[in-house]
Amino acid sequence: MSSPRSRGPSRRRRLGVLSLSTLAAVALVMSTMTGLAAAADPSSGVVSESSPNTSWQGASYLAQSTPVPELCPPDTDVGNVQCDHFFLTIDVAADFWDRHSGGVTIRIEWPDSGNDFDLYVYNSDGFQVDSSAAGGTTSEEVFLELPVPGVYEVRVVPFLVVNSAYTGSAVLSFTPGPPVPNPTHGTGGIAFAPSTIVDAQRTEGEPIVHVDQAGNIWESGPWGTSTTQSFVHKSTDAGNSFHVVSPIDARPDSPPGGGDTDVVTDDQGFAYFVDLEALAELGTAVSNDGGNTWRKNTAGVPSTAVDRQWFAMDNGPTSGADDNTVFLTVHQVPLGMEVFSSPGSTGLGDPTGGLVFVNAADAVTVGDGATCGQTKFDPVLRNLYLPCVRDDHVEVIRGHVPAGVRTGISFKALAAPTSPGGVVGDLFANAAVDRAGNLYVAWVDASNHNVYVSGSKDGGDTWSKVLQVNGHPSNTNVWPWIVGGASGIVDVVWYGTEVRGDPDAFPSWFANRPAAAGFPWYAYFAQVRFDFKSPPRSTIYQVRASEHPMHFGQICQGGIGCTLSNGDRSMADFFAVTVDAAGAAIIVYDDTTNQHHGAADFAAKQVAGPGAFGTPISRTVPTNPVADPAGDAQFPHYAPSGPGVNQPAADLTTLQLSQPNADTLRVRMRVANAESLVPTSGAGAFVWLTRWQFLSVGDGGEASYRLFYAGAKSVGGADPTFFSGTGTSADPTTGAMGNGCITNTPQNCKLILYPEEQTETGSLDRSRGDFVINVPLAHIGLPIAGDTLFSVTALSLGQVGVDPSFQDIDATPAFDFVLTKGGAGVGKRVTGGGSIATDSGGEGRFTVLADSRLHGKIAYVDKSSPAVFRSAHLSSVVFDGTKVTIMGTGFVNGMFTQFRVVVEDLSEPGVGGDTFSIELMATGYHQSGKLIRGNIQVH
Repeated sequence: MSSPRSRGPSRRRRLGVLSLSTLAAVALVMSTMTGLAAAADPSSGVVSESSPNTSWQGASYLAQSTPVPELCPPDTDVGNVQCDHFFLTIDVAADFWDRHSGGVTIRIEWPDSGNDFDLYVYNSDGFQVDSSAAGGTTSEEVFLELPVPGVYEVRVVPFLVVNSAYTGSAVLSFTPGPPVPNPTHGTGGIAFAPSTIVDAQRTEGEPIVHVDQAGNIWESGPWGTSTTQSFVHKSTDAGNSFHVVSPIDARPDSPPGGGDTDVVTDDQGFAYFVDLEALAELGTAVSNDGGNTWRKNTAGVPSTAVDRQWFAMDNGPTSGADDNTVFLTVHQVPLGMEVFSSPGSTGLGDPTGGLVFVNAADAVTVGDGATCGQTKFDPVLRNLYLPCVRDDHVEVIRGHVPAGVRTGISFKALAAPTSPGGVVGDLFANAAVDRAGNLYVAWVDASNHNVYVSGSKDGGDTWSKVLQVNGHPSNTNVWPWIVGGASGIVDVVWYGTEVRGDPDAFPSWFANRPAAAGFPWYAYFAQVRFDFKSPPRSTIYQVRASEHPMHFGQICQGGIGCTLSNGDRSMADFFAVTVDAAGAAIIVYDDTTNQHHGAADFAAKQVAGPGAFGTPISRTVPTNPVADPAGDAQFPHYAPSGPGVNQPAADLTTLQLSQPNADTLRVRMRVANAESLVPTSGAGAFVWLTRWQFLSVGDGGEASYRLFYAGAKSVGGADPTFFSGTGTSADPTTGAMGNGCITNTPQNCKLILYPEEQTETGSLDRSRGDFVINVPLAHIGLPIAGDTLFSVTALSLGQVGVDPSFQDIDATPAFDFVLTKGGAGVGKRVTGGGSIATDSGGEGRFTVLADSRLHGKIAYVDKSSPAVFRSAHLSSVVFDGTKVTIMGTGFVNGMFTQFRVVVEDLSEPGVGGDTFSIELMATGYHQSGKLIRGNIQVH
């Protein structure tokens, strides 16, 4: 049986098997370096149903650098000289996994992140079944799902270790009952366009989405109470692009804020925004002009100690403003759920509507508990519904709202059916109402992690039997959101993974990036044609709404408590779906698979298949080259005086990618008019940027849909310069920021940056407005023929001094681009380790592992300097005969740096012949010389 990682993207493409002669030569020289104190003690162990834990004390190395596990198979590595070998017996019955679900977690730990051990696991046939080989950590971990019984070799490779041992452990975890096969659903022809980036810089958890009566799409999400900022984004072009609803590219109203948010509009087109400041207060705001101006009341809700608030809009029986009501439901922490109301706004002069709220219920609270989902209003039966988690079922708190009534509403708690697994999980259940007034609730069961729906035709008094919605390969699921369509039709979204297990128990990216990458999640979408009489006969269409995984590893659902356990709550607690006037689904979701693990918000739009209102959806999918309308590059997009003037030099009209040869990607961005490049008011420069993601390697050696980009920049209207880059994430051990994202807590990416890392050749045809940039594939991760660049998008931006936050001007629709040229080259690689004499009279110890696909890592330690360096991203690996030049980014003594390493393979053995040179730009450290220990091999 394989581990779950074999089904997800590979964390690191293997460098290949070295020849026997190479292994022998390198092993001979490496053996002279070690000062081994002891091997694994004990050397073997057993995990079984009755004794599920075992541990061992690993070997202690005085100084050892072994770059790859192929150097030290146990039959040749006598005495654990090159690596440490522990033999684990998984002692379970042959049919154990027919009766149970689970697996074995193998973990190694050591005290100092300046050392680097790697972990590899082999089955009894000598086949490598899993590995974890990060850098700059103090642990490695793998999980073998449903492993066959037998003896496994745990091979611990000291990639670069000075005076350190490690400890190891193996834990068998299981639950009774085999995995229950899930059904397989057809797609029904439903398809989504390549996802649109909502904000190319700011990260957000809990993205929420709303479509107004004019077809504009509103998105909102918190940036964290530590920032006091939450954002609203708006799309006026059916989701092809989004812009920050703010004149200064910040929150729409004045701080404080940064906590939970919601946004809604009424039948007048007026917008309502609510933001939470920690647990202290709610700020309510209204815009009567489409987002250009906002009026805020920080004391609009007569309650304190509040948490997770939701809007619901009653537009009344007429098209006028006087009968509109805004409902605001909130959890008052000591007491329970409270429901407030405010008249809808009547215009700019209205000081009350949407700003001042009063108690809407005939009691102080309408129910206890905090885990209640978004409130929904049904205009057919005129009921207000609040879905809440209640142990083994969803409880719907219902209040009937007669026309014109805003206060004194009586609420009643109604129980939906018992969940099949017995435990309603996640943080929120969700409710929806279709056009006929039918009510639905959706939830995930915490015991089996399936998505369920039940429906009611009488406002929650009676309920249908429960329907499981998710089908294979969506086997473990979280965070459902549901929206109603025509009678009997609902759309449901959730995050799902093929790996079975507890999402809270999956490896956290913050603790172990490679281990987390073995657990890929997707955004799933299902349309349900619900059969109330016989739910099992309902028609379910299911598709992946995200083209590639949108998250790896743990999804911590412990709320703020996740921060105490180093848990992964990057995406907060939910995401959302709605439908437009034609019934096409619009999903906003977080994608954390970039190298920064930043929760970048994307919007996925349905372009084909049946719509929620019973009519088919058929829309054009953006393709290369993509056109963008002229005249939509206003700056600012939203301001008290109205949108600014169009910026012709930033008005993108075309984006095209091409490959003039097998080694180059050509980016062409056309603007409406490039005769003058003088930037917008307040900005010192214009930036034109094209960004994309593709499956590459993260900064810890893990699988990552890494962000790459190419761009042009004009300072003060001068001729542009051209660049490309990718940006490096924060140091996983110290939390020190890389150059690619601003963090406010260790590794917590808040604002994605686009550093100009590589200078590129390019041109500007001012008469045509064409920017052309030729980017060597080696500068952008070296994609090969068949690789897909996902969500390719061009943006035009204004840069204000050294402010890292760009002015938001224009963006093109997103498309995918599949490379037709480019290969993996001849597969050259360099491996080795050893030491050189340093100027201070000490030794600089190193290990190098790199290939022509830019995969690998480098570590270096000079304790006399001191200098402790480890690479993050390899941006260039150039082979010139026996000489290899490696460039990239990494961290030295907890500080971000660019580096340059040059090695030469000049003799066998390498001592006295091979050379090693390292330059660390951040500190000015530079050492070079012939090897006094070790060997270098260029293959």
